[in-house]
Formats: sequence, structure tokens, C-alpha cells
Amino acid sequence: MRKSGYFLDLLKLDIDQYKVIAMVGGGGKTSLIYRLNEELQALGKKVIISTTTHMAYNPMLPLVKSADLKRTPEMLKEHGFTAVADIEESSGKMCAIEEAELKKMVPLCDVMLIEADGAKRKPLKVPADWEPVIPDFADVVVSVIGLDCLGRPICETAHRAEYISSFLEKNLEAPVTPEDIEKIATSVHGLYKNVDHKVYRVYLNKADVLPDPSPAEHIVEDLAKQGTIAAYGSLREAEKI
Repeated sequence: MRKSGYFLDLLKLDIDQYKVIAMVGGGGKTSLIYRLNEELQALGKKVIISTTTHMAYNPMLPLVKSADLKRTPEMLKEHGFTAVADIEESSGKMCAIEEAELKKMVPLCDVMLIEADGAKRKPLKVPADWEPVIPDFADVVVSVIGLDCLGRPICETAHRAEYISSFLEKNLEAPVTPEDIEKIATSVHGLYKNVDHKVYRVYLNKADVLPDPSPAEHIVEDLAKQGTIAAYGSLREAEKI
């Protein structure tokens, strides 16, 4: 049996020590959750996937709704993983159950993966006043940023672009720079918001769109100097691994 996985290693996620991982930030969170689940299944881990907001639902994903939480151990035994969430009728997306009920599910699994933010697939995001929805019992927060925002106008790449425009003190037509990404990733008013005592990681997705990886390498190095562990890569390219 494998002892680790590509993204678990890349993001230095110690699942033996930290079992509840929340994802925030831009597009790619759901894909990263599914990829981590694949790696955890290869390790023989029992995994619960959930959300504190909304998350795209794959009908092939085993699901336990809030009205039937007692079935969670059975689903984990049968499949190795299950989603624990309700389904919103209007959108067909998974939606949050009560946080207290979700917390009760933690002892049933080896790892819980939670989507705690929304970005409508935009690569860049600064949270609004009510965001992100990181549960108190989360051990790790991973913020996701799409590198396809680099060099493109804020108005084209950001979810709720006005928040980022105000945060960066730039106009909506200004191009996103590596320094902007670093500020968003590390500020308590950016993606570091509500992280508090939790372990923090940054994943820079869509590195495959860059003609030269130097900007991504530069961001990772700068974040490391500030004490933030970050990594860059491509979830799309990783599918080939």
C-alpha cells in the first residue's frame, strides 16, 4: 500500500496529525478535494467530503443527507468515502448541514475534506464580510488561487471583483501581479481570514497555463520567507500522474 500521495506531499498535509481540511479561495477547490480523496482512498483511509456553503455534486458520489446521518458508518464501510450534505433543489448542489452535526461525524472518518468557500470558478477571490465559512473544528486551511489570473484584469478574473479592487487599491482594469497574489494569500482580510490557530497552506493551481513557471516559483519563495507553505501545480496535468 502507498504511504503517501502527490498532493498530500506537495502541500505537506500530515493527515495523521490533522484530519479536518477546509478549502477556501478561487476555482479548483472541488477538484482538489476529489484529487485528495483519490489519494486517501489509495492509502486505505475513510474520507468524508462536505461543505459549509455550496459545492458541485457528482451523482456518482455516495451521499448521506442530514436526515439520515446514522448511515454514515455504513457508507464509509461500503465505499471508503461518502459525502455528508444536503442537496439544494434549485441548483442541485450540495449544501451545508448543521455545523454541530458535521462535527459529530469527524470521529467516524480518518480525514474530512470540507469546501468552505465559493468563487463561481473564478481563479481569484477576496472574501466578503460573511466569508469564508471555516468550521471551528478544522485543523488545516488550504487556500486555492488560479495562476490564470496573472496579467489579466481584475474584472475578468475575480469573483466579486469589486472586493479585490478595493482590497488591492487598484481599478478594475488593472492586471493581477504576483505581488497581488501574495497579498491576497497572506492578509487576514484576504484568504488568511479566519485561519486563526489552524495550519495554513496555499495551492497555486493552473501552473500549466504559464509559459514560464518563474512567476509561480517567485510567489512560492516569497510566501516561504513570510512563513507560509505554498506550492504550485496543475490539477489538470496531475490527472495524468
